[in-house]
Amino acid sequence: METKEAEVMDQETAEEEEIDLAPVHEILDNFPSKSRRYMIPMLQKIQGVYRYLPDKAVRLLMEALEVTRAEVYGVISFYPQLLTTEPGKYIIKLCFGTACFVKGANIIEDKIHEHYHIRPGGTDETKLFTLQTASCLGNCGAAPMALIGDDTHGTIDPEATLELLGAYKLEDESEEQAEETTSE
Repeated sequence: METKEAEVMDQETAEEEEIDLAPVHEILDNFPSKSRRYMIPMLQKIQGVYRYLPDKAVRLLMEALEVTRAEVYGVISFYPQLLTTEPGKYIIKLCFGTACFVKGANIIEDKIHEHYHIRPGGTDETKLFTLQTASCLGNCGAAPMALIGDDTHGTIDPEATLELLGAYKLEDESEEQAEETTSE
C-alpha cells in the first residue's frame, strides 16, 4: 500500500490543473491568528471545500503558518480522515470494531476488494467508491455495519454489501443520464 507521502508525490504531478484557491485564503483569514494550534481545524475546513487536501492548498497553509512540509504531512498522515487524494463520490466507512470484526467485517472488506478492486484507503477506478475502515462506528448492536456516504447500514453481510453498492452505482448512473438528458 502506498504511503500518503507517495500519494502526494503522485498527486503533485497529476495536479497541474488549476484550482480556485480563494476559499483557502478565506479560511486562513477567518482564523484569529496564524498559529500552529489551528492547523487541524484549518486542514478540516480546507478539506470541507475540496473533499481532500490539494497540494497547492496545503502549500498556502504551510506559508501562512510558517511550518515545514514535514510538519503538515506529519499531521495529515496521523489522521486517516484527512485525505491527500480526491476520494470517490461515496466514501464507504466499514466498521472494524470488535463486534463488527467478529461478525465478518474482514470478509466484507475482501468481497469489496474482489468486486471493486479497492482496499482501505483506495478508490475504485471509476471514482465512485473510496473504502475506509473505522475503529468503531458506535452501533455494535447492528454489527457488522458501514456508512456509505451519509447513510448508515447495519447487520450487513458480504452479498448484501455488494447489493447496496450496486444500488449506489445504479443511482449514480441514473443521475448521470438525467444530467445528460437535461443538458441536451
